[in-house]
Amino acid sequence: MSDSLSICHGCLVHGSRVVIPQSLQSKILDLLHLGHFGMERMKQLARTAVYWPGIDAAIEMATRRCDSCGEHQNKPSKPPVHPWMLPEKPWSRLHLDHAINFMGRDWLVITDAYSKYPCIHPTSSTSSRATLDLLEEDFAHFGLPHTLVTDNAPTFTSEEFQSWCKERGITHLTGAPYHPATNGAAERLVQTFKQALRKSSLPPKRALQEFLMQYRRTPTSCGFSPSELLNSRQLRTRIDTLLPSPAHIAQGKQSKEASKSQMTPDLKAVVKVTRQYKAGDPVYALYHGPRRDKQPRWVPAVIKKSLGTRCFNVMVIPHGPVWRRHWEQLQPRYTTEEDNEPGEEVDTVSELVTDHPMEILETVPQTRRQTKPKGTPSVPEYGPDNPRRSKRTRKPTERLCC
Repeated sequence: MSDSLSICHGCLVHGSRVVIPQSLQSKILDLLHLGHFGMERMKQLARTAVYWPGIDAAIEMATRRCDSCGEHQNKPSKPPVHPWMLPEKPWSRLHLDHAINFMGRDWLVITDAYSKYPCIHPTSSTSSRATLDLLEEDFAHFGLPHTLVTDNAPTFTSEEFQSWCKERGITHLTGAPYHPATNGAAERLVQTFKQALRKSSLPPKRALQEFLMQYRRTPTSCGFSPSELLNSRQLRTRIDTLLPSPAHIAQGKQSKEASKSQMTPDLKAVVKVTRQYKAGDPVYALYHGPRRDKQPRWVPAVIKKSLGTRCFNVMVIPHGPVWRRHWEQLQPRYTTEEDNEPGEEVDTVSELVTDHPMEILETVPQTRRQTKPKGTPSVPEYGPDNPRRSKRTRKPTERLCC
């Protein structure tokens, strides 16, 4: 280090870079951050002109503490896939969604998480009452589920819908606002259903019935069709008229392998380290309110409560509304003690409008417990092994001689 130091025109120089004293380092950081460039650009610029011990760490901290950069940064990279646990029984967890204004009508889309069995109903209204009438029609056929998973649409967050679920002992779960991936099973069925009807030349009603029959009849990756998994029998379609015998039954080994693959993560997937938040951590929360083009994209907030592994209640600082945000909608915020002093005012907070997200308690699925089947006979206790042949004296066979 001392070999590279020299004095040029009264300035201490390290190589070709001027050594900056501690009293001027903050001003130099402001000059380097003009234009709000990121860490790498600031470091490249600093390496051409200035130097002091620990300059790279100082640049990183200055960039992280910039409020303007924090409020308008990009979304974080997507975390590793966190799949739903496979239910233990058919028709146990259902995913619901609405396809709005498709082919001149609205559609209620239902799919069973265990069997992938679809139910799709055209409807003239997406109100809670109209939706409940269609659900009661399906539940009269298949029974009441344990859990319903929906988005945060007013249809599903209304008091009428909540009371209806509570009266029937149904747990209603919703995802974070503006995060449709939580209800991905229903979203995917909506996409598949729309594509099928667009490709069909039949009227929408006939095309829907044809799509449902084929979908319920087609085996999934586990070797069973949705109809077999839900109703324990295969639907008979026109393709079955070509078979000389009833449709074959998928082997139990395929079902076990498919269930195991759905319950365990893909080992080949790239595992990324996710950030861990706890109550009191300073963060930036993604803003989804009105006038988003005139408001910061990311709003300073504080973690108030954890709602499971991926959802959190955050409070906009200093005394703003409480929002619910998914892990993907949060960014870490690096602050000093002075930044969190009481009485600090934020100009943009007064114009923010709370989106009133619905509270959700994420439940951790329970692992399967292996129980002994009913009627299994107990294993008797045997003594020492004894021969079971007769102990009588054997006589030689008397044969007639010719």
